[in-house]
Parts: sequence; C-alpha cells; structure tokens
Amino acid sequence: MATQQEILNATNEYIIPNYGQRMRAMVRGEGARLWDADGNEYIDLFAGFGGAGVCGHCHPVIVEAVRKQAGLLMAHGNFFTNEPQVELARRITEQAFGGKVFYCHSGTEANEAALKLMRLAAGPGRYKIITFENCFHGRSMGALSLTPGKYQTGFEPMLPGSVVVPYNNLAAVADAIDDETAGVLIEPIQGEGGINVPSKDFMQGLRKLCTDKNILLACDEVWTGPARTGKWFAHQHFDIQPDVMTLAKAIGGGMPVGACVAAPKYADVLGPGTHGCTMGGMPVCAAAGAATMKLIADENLVERAAQRGEKVAQAIRDANISCVKEVRGAGFFIGIQVDKPARDVFVAALDAGLFICPAREHVVRLAPPLTIADDLLEKGVGMVIDLLRR
Repeated sequence: MATQQEILNATNEYIIPNYGQRMRAMVRGEGARLWDADGNEYIDLFAGFGGAGVCGHCHPVIVEAVRKQAGLLMAHGNFFTNEPQVELARRITEQAFGGKVFYCHSGTEANEAALKLMRLAAGPGRYKIITFENCFHGRSMGALSLTPGKYQTGFEPMLPGSVVVPYNNLAAVADAIDDETAGVLIEPIQGEGGINVPSKDFMQGLRKLCTDKNILLACDEVWTGPARTGKWFAHQHFDIQPDVMTLAKAIGGGMPVGACVAAPKYADVLGPGTHGCTMGGMPVCAAAGAATMKLIADENLVERAAQRGEKVAQAIRDANISCVKEVRGAGFFIGIQVDKPARDVFVAALDAGLFICPAREHVVRLAPPLTIADDLLEKGVGMVIDLLRR
C-alpha cells in the first residue's frame, strides 16, 4: 500500500486542485472513526462531511445492502425502474409530506431540480427565486446563482432571477415578492452559513406568506435530513410542510444519492422530458439509501440525535470557555461561535486526531454520526473542549 505522502504527491499530480491542498489520504472508516494511509486514527465528529451520513462509516447493514445489490444489478437506464428506488422513495415520503421523488447524485443537483420545478409550477413570467444571506445551495451555475457571496466570484453573470434577503426576516421576504416571483428556497437551519436557526414564528410566517402569494416554499435539507437535527427533517421543528424538499449527503449512507421531493400538489410538475439524471436512483445507491432509512427507524436515531445532541451542546456551554461566544443548533447539528479563526481550530483538531469542520470565519461545526458510541463521543467532545481552551 502506498504511503500517505505518496498518495498526496500523486493527488497533486493528477487531481484538479479545486479543494486546495489535500491534508490527509484516508484509507478506512468504521463507525465514527477514520484511518489515514500511515495508520493514524481520527475520531470523526463531522460524519465524512456529511457523506458518511447519520449511520457512520461502513455500517455493516448498509455495506451488505450495497454488496447484495451490486451482485444483482448496478445500472439499467431511466426507461426502467427498480425495487430499491421505490423503497427509498416510499420511506422518504412516508416520513415527510407524501408526494413523489426525483433522484440524482448530490445536493447541488437536487437544488437544480427544485429550481426547475418551482419555475415550471409557477408558470410563464414567474422566474424569481428568493434565497437568504449566508445560505449555501451548491456550485453548479443554477444552484450557485442562488448562493450569494464569495462562491460566485469569477463566474458572473449569474442566472437571472435570484433575490437575496436577510435570514429570519419575514418583512424582507414580503417586500421582495412581486408578480415575477416563483418561490422561496431556504435552509431550515443554515449549515455553511454557521448553523443558524430561525425562529418558529418566522418559518410559520414564511409558510403562510408563500401560500397566500401562491408561490412555492422549498426547503434545502441536504445537511439537515434525515434525522440529523432530532427530527426526520428539520422543517418539522417548525410544524410546517414545504412544497419541495431537497436531500443528499446522509440519505445515501455513504453512497451518492440526491433527491428532490415534491409534495402531492406538485408531484407531477416535472413531467416527461422536463428533467433527467442518467444514473439517478441507480439500484446500488438506492439500496444503500433504503437501508439507511430503515436503520434510522430501527435504531431510533431521530430520538438519539435529539437527546445526545443537546447533552453535547450543553456540555460545551457548561465548560465556560473564554473564546466560545455561543453554542447553537439542533440535535447533532451544532455550531460553536468562537472569537478566533475557526480554521485554526480545525487544523489543530486534525493534528490531534479529530475531524471537525469550520463554517464561515468563526464557527466550528460538529455533526457526528448518530450511531457514535457514548465513550467515543465523550472522548471527542472532551478533545474539542481542550482544544478551544488552548
């Protein structure tokens, strides 16, 4: 097996550097632990950037579902369907708000589908989509047009119709709606923006406003669903139902799955020829997703996220660390506001054998697998507290 440095050198030679300098070469994962090519072990409190999902790295049930399906059928094209695809869609819609599912590979693609769905449903002449300051919806040109700030630099002009307003400000949304507005796209809890949680009054007011104005409300739950925040989907914290929901990351249990979920009223808007994804809903990825959704239910991971996540957040608050200004979030989706560069904390943690992640300039994020063992979680949180104290 190649050494870590050999893999990193080869990466520099053959891989486009859009992620900057790669910091480690990982070779194995199990639950909430990772190992690099030199055998160094890491506690993963960020679930492989969400890609390892709520069930952790290489959960044996998900691995077996992938192995079994890979031996039967891996791909067949979209003139056909398959049982895992239907099973995953059934489990998603039963825990959400009914409707139907479009499959793709990533959150960006799911948001592209949502953008097209909202414009089609709104009808001719209504093309504007309202999003929010500090949001993140992806890096393709459509999703990027809905993601204001530094991410757009160098790629202008953007897709016309993006309207950006302050988060958690209902009056600003109302003022932005006009006869050309098709819908509103919102993260019910912002991820890249720093784990920002809106008020219940705002989210319920937003739902009513969209209904009254006959425009669609779409929730980007690429980070927050399923189960991450202590509900199946984060919009459920606010007792609302969106018209559209986008999912990715955790839904695939480690495999690339994206989904755009449309409520019954809009379930058939994306009719034949309006959108597509050649490998979307492929049997192997769908089997992993269906196994993930079943595991969440069987192991009560929604309740586990709510209970253990709050204990972790409170433990960090109770530590009374001078550089910590606020701890916020829901379930196992936690943001720690600090008065120092969050990337410095991230790098120090990695060197200490811990994977966490920065957001913006001054937020440290924790989003461990929901299956993490109590002793490993306690050790990892203790490391976070020690690092912040230093």
